Amino acid sequence: MGFEAATIFPGVLLEGAERVAKKVSSYEAAIPPGIIQEMGWSSTLISESNGGYGGTFADIGSLLEGMASRAVNLPIMTRCCIVPGMLEAAPEQETVSNLLLQIAQGVACIELAGSLSCRETHKLAQLSPVTDGWILSGQLDAFEWTECCTHVLFCALDTASQKISIVLIEAEQLPDQARRFTTVERRRIKQVDLGSLKIANHSVLAQGDAALAMRQAGWKLAQVSVAADIVCTMNYMLAETVSYLQERKQFGQALAQFQVLRHDVAKLYVSFETGKNLLIASLRSLDGAGGSDDLAALDLLGIYTREQAIAFAQSVIQLHGGMGMTQETMAARMASRLLASAFRFGDAYSHAKALTQFQAGTK
Repeated sequence: MGFEAATIFPGVLLEGAERVAKKVSSYEAAIPPGIIQEMGWSSTLISESNGGYGGTFADIGSLLEGMASRAVNLPIMTRCCIVPGMLEAAPEQETVSNLLLQIAQGVACIELAGSLSCRETHKLAQLSPVTDGWILSGQLDAFEWTECCTHVLFCALDTASQKISIVLIEAEQLPDQARRFTTVERRRIKQVDLGSLKIANHSVLAQGDAALAMRQAGWKLAQVSVAADIVCTMNYMLAETVSYLQERKQFGQALAQFQVLRHDVAKLYVSFETGKNLLIASLRSLDGAGGSDDLAALDLLGIYTREQAIAFAQSVIQLHGGMGMTQETMAARMASRLLASAFRFGDAYSHAKALTQFQAGTK
């Protein structure tokens, strides 16, 4: 029994990402998020006309794959993919062009806060118009916060029109009422109570159809990013598991020789290969017009990868000895990564519900 992790997203960025991941993969090592700006990764999806690299999602996939190889968590998904993708989908305006240029130059670091789903408007911050600006209230839901952040981008619900708006505020505008915690996969999270925060008119980047287009662009990138992260983690996790079973001995022979364990590994391999092929097939939906078929394809991708992420993590933990497994092992950290990814930007249930509505013609 043998398995070697094969590259899913080959590209010039993969080698650098793997090198960084290897350097910071120690369980006790502090992970410096500022390295994203230092490596220039935040400019990956930004068009050349806005000072960026002009890359595609395959380049983002290379970065995610590099991080997955050592179970390293850096906010690449939000800062290098979703935020630039949303800004690129915004109506042409000087404010947005300047922001994209600042991101490409490493001057600005914008983090995404809150939900992107049209099914979770109750979780959005409330935006109320006043004579010379807006009042923000409610809460910015859990988002990844580090000292290098300069701005926060999020969706808000206009209380007057009941429509979505896209808001950008500077980090120094955030109130002090915040809760901070670290997740199981070592992401540093912050929740902010907005109170009654006054913001200027220029802080609202888009409203109405323009805001919906930005949100949809972000949602599509989020779903593909999560799926890519899950599939890439499965790839390296499977290689770790096979290596462990070949090295660990019981009753005088390697665990890899036990037929029941070989069957479990075969199931993991089928799950990984199916997820990989579905991911690659779904990438074309990123370039679609955002119609119901494209969104349904991403919902299908979301259902499969999230369900399999949980089952995959459970199986690998058992193959490594169950409760005898410690968090310091690479496989355990990969399992934590899979379980957390299964609930980022939605879960299997929300995707299944959306797909049911699509099939019934009610979406």
